[in-house]
Amino acid sequence: MRRIFFVALASLLTAGLLLPLTGSSVNAEDLTPDQAARVKANCVSIKNSLSQLHASDALLRVNRGQVYESMATKLMDTFNDRLAGNRLDNKAMTTVTSNYRSALTTFRADYIAYEQKLSEAIKIDCTTQPNTFHAALEDARTLRTKVHDDVVRLHRIIDDYRSSVSDFLLNYERVST
Repeated sequence: MRRIFFVALASLLTAGLLLPLTGSSVNAEDLTPDQAARVKANCVSIKNSLSQLHASDALLRVNRGQVYESMATKLMDTFNDRLAGNRLDNKAMTTVTSNYRSALTTFRADYIAYEQKLSEAIKIDCTTQPNTFHAALEDARTLRTKVHDDVVRLHRIIDDYRSSVSDFLLNYERVST
């Protein structure tokens, strides 16, 4: 509970500090002198917040990655293999499992790209290079959104698998009675 509060606080702090810097009409190269001054003035606190976000994201990625991998190996693959061993039709579920594995691979690759970009942003001296720092931060934010989209896709595929299992069970009950 305490960790969740800390992560939420760090995220809010980061968003609060960076939100004024990311107006929709301002490109990374077009920071106004006032915005650049705010980046320079808040550089230490911004970087501390980003470092905390980086650490919490890494932990979350490991935990999520393990859960997602377990879903594939311990649930999907095991069930699909059992059906195949009993000579039952598992085509729908193996197709969904294949899509899931592809989405999981994409999630891993996108997370690595996000993590690398965030690390690059953290290494930039925002007191001397506020525009470069802001551009790297915008790139990291875009990649983080992509990771979020990957997570949403994984959850949608998990729902698809659940539906295909339900369809299989309905069909099996109908055929076996």
